[in-house]
Amino acid sequence: MRLARGEYPVSAGDLVKVDATTHANWLADTRRFWDAGSEFEARYRRICCTPDFAATEDETELRRLWDEETARALPLILRGVPIRPDWTCLEIGSGIGRLLEPMARKCRRVIGIDLSEKMVNWSREYLADVPNAEVLLNDGRSLSCVEDASIDFVFSHLAFQHITLFEVIDDYLAEIARVLKPGGYCRIQNWRDAPKPISESIKDVIRPLLGRGRYRSSRCWIWGEGKQVKFGGVTFHPHA
Repeated sequence: MRLARGEYPVSAGDLVKVDATTHANWLADTRRFWDAGSEFEARYRRICCTPDFAATEDETELRRLWDEETARALPLILRGVPIRPDWTCLEIGSGIGRLLEPMARKCRRVIGIDLSEKMVNWSREYLADVPNAEVLLNDGRSLSCVEDASIDFVFSHLAFQHITLFEVIDDYLAEIARVLKPGGYCRIQNWRDAPKPISESIKDVIRPLLGRGRYRSSRCWIWGEGKQVKFGGVTFHPHA
């Protein structure tokens, strides 16, 4: 989806604000989940946690799966985006830097934003040999460390689906509109509405007991064929 700042004006009056205490509690619980106990756990039990990853402890096999998942994700993120060598790209929820590393080979500069201090520290080690990559810690809802109209392409993969406070999505989308250059591009991956398997329904019951599901907004994503979603004054048109 293409998002041009001039085409999608954002007004502060369009935003519904969550109270500071609720956001602080949500942020603490979310950081507790993503601040994994080890780099191994961060990579293979948080960022990539499909059944294939869960089924093995063998690091050679896990690395193969890691590389395979990365190779699969990158073309989907860049599909229809005419990325150029002089671009500056920004990833929201960059984790350990898995996608920043290959993206850095395609543009002038990449910036990763994450709310987990441990993920940020591990990603700086992971990207130590990538001079045009930078990773920054944020407050889980803003891009305050990024200048207005400075980014050519904003992307997020396997991150927004974990945001259970949709007021936070409002804030992020308003921030995306602020930092994008006129005519800039944005792609956010999020699951479409679909019948849930039993395993996911069970997880929905368990999550509130663990803390991560306690913070729910009155709205839900409405991704679906032919549907639109509007947050932060920005209308997004989902595509397959």
